[in-house]
Amino acid sequence: VVRDLELSMDQLWMMFEHKVRKNVKKAQRAGILVEHDEGERLESFLSIYQHTMDRRDAHERYYFPREYFERLHATLPGQFRYFHAIREGSVLSTELVLVSSENVYSFLGGTREDAFEHRPNDILKHAIMDWAVSQGKRHFVLGGGYAPDDGIFRYKLAFAPDGRRPFYVGRRILLPAAYARLVERRTLLRREHEDAPSSSGFFPAYRG
Repeated sequence: VVRDLELSMDQLWMMFEHKVRKNVKKAQRAGILVEHDEGERLESFLSIYQHTMDRRDAHERYYFPREYFERLHATLPGQFRYFHAIREGSVLSTELVLVSSENVYSFLGGTREDAFEHRPNDILKHAIMDWAVSQGKRHFVLGGGYAPDDGIFRYKLAFAPDGRRPFYVGRRILLPAAYARLVERRTLLRREHEDAPSSSGFFPAYRG
């Protein structure tokens, strides 16, 4: 899902589904404000992100150590931004976006479960778009879902009902022998840890 940003915020607002506009207004009435920074609230981000991964029973590959983000800060200066939906001094929802010369990409984020009723993520997405428009960006890439037309995909589509885009992934194995060894090692590890999760069909297979 990609939101075209070459419009005014008033135009974008009217293109959101009704439920998004309703949720943003609800968040505003709850006193939620959005701030953005370059990592000053990293602790809050990490806490909420891990909470969200735990709640969704996410695969271990989605758990990133603090060092991962510190390395991102050091190697991509000016090409990322954290956005935080805050109420009474507490971060309720947070998102890390990547920034290119023309586009903004939704990367990682999460929302506190006890804050769902205030709809902080809706106002967060709205604020990200507002900032991106002010920076002259052309598109906000919200991403897709885990499966065709699942709940996550439909949620993102509500911000850009006309924003469906084709998405393709290329797969190529450059070192077949090395690839086979890694797959075999992964298979052995699964046998040793029978409760280890397996993602059938995931590529590359040694990470599934």
